[in-house]
Amino acid sequence: MLQFLHSSNMTDQGAMDLMDTDVYQHGDELPLPGVTKGDYSKRRITPQIDVHSVQFCPTGRSWSSATTEGLLIYSLDNTLTFDPIDLDTDVTPQTMHVAMQSGELLKGLVIALRLNTALYVREVVEQVPQDQIHYIVSALPLHHVIALLAFIVELLSSSSHLHFYTLWVRSIVTTHGPALKKNSSQTMSTLNGLLSALTSQTRTLSSLCDTNQYFLDCHLDSREIP
Repeated sequence: MLQFLHSSNMTDQGAMDLMDTDVYQHGDELPLPGVTKGDYSKRRITPQIDVHSVQFCPTGRSWSSATTEGLLIYSLDNTLTFDPIDLDTDVTPQTMHVAMQSGELLKGLVIALRLNTALYVREVVEQVPQDQIHYIVSALPLHHVIALLAFIVELLSSSSHLHFYTLWVRSIVTTHGPALKKNSSQTMSTLNGLLSALTSQTRTLSSLCDTNQYFLDCHLDSREIP
């Protein structure tokens, strides 16, 4: 049977009536001649990523890597980035400082927790007198207690005020212990981090106390030598 070709359908590649236009409708390239299965004209290249450095957090809760794709941070917690809670126009670092200067410690701590920034939480927590810790903890709602405990876990591993932060931990556990246990799905990772931080600090202090005891014993024994 003869095929009649219309001149208006002629292109630089030939007659459009003789072209397989189905592949173009699906957005694919024209397959190589003679290929009946698959499309060997496609080339797939897997990008190569170089890792220059890997660093782990002292608490074992997170680690980061510097790669050609940027800085990648992996964590078991959700507090690595700025993530404010119930943020409004009144929740600012300025209002937090005003509350602290006027003696409203509870209000200042709530604002710091709503800002969800470790720097502000640490600043407020370390200004609370020891005899007011229990009052502050008792007045906090549970969701703020959980957030505060997560910050304290991080501070336990880096701060030199070990006794001060253990007072916060003891007050939180004794006051909100049943509620924390009831919401174990939200607090399990934080409690595991707390256990790890306390265990690490206990080992460090035990080693330091043992060393000091040996030095004292040696000093006392040397005084008895004629």
